[in-house]
Amino acid sequence: MKNVKWLLIVLLFLNMGNTMAQKMDSLKSFRLGDRMTSKYGIPDLTDDQRKKIKELRTPLHMEILPLRNQLVEKRAHLKTLQTAEKADLKSINSTIDEMTQLQSQIMKKRAAHTQAIRAILTDDQRVAFDMRASSGRKFHQHRRMSSEHGKRG
Repeated sequence: MKNVKWLLIVLLFLNMGNTMAQKMDSLKSFRLGDRMTSKYGIPDLTDDQRKKIKELRTPLHMEILPLRNQLVEKRAHLKTLQTAEKADLKSINSTIDEMTQLQSQIMKKRAAHTQAIRAILTDDQRVAFDMRASSGRKFHQHRRMSSEHGKRG
């Protein structure tokens, strides 16, 4: 009886691993009717389009990374200022302004990146990309909020 329980546990874990692997594969590319959709949510990407999108993505990440790092530092500094025994409102407001400038730079770089990707796409692909962009953020924000909520405690 004990061996049967262990066998069932092992089979359960193997099945869970297989299910998770299948889910990851489906996230990378999934079918919409008969059209294959890439992980970007863009149907029928050619190899050349994939290559161009990848070439655009790396420089964007390299430009945004230092800005995001600075933003994280500013958030920590803001928290320090806000929780000080005698909070300096002028310094708090100045830090908030600096954070806003960093966020603005990031948003502008992402907007330029999005337009560069759109320029590569056909009309049908552009429509699918635009639809993904308008609904995709909600999903990612919800996931991020859920994971942050779990960290608090």
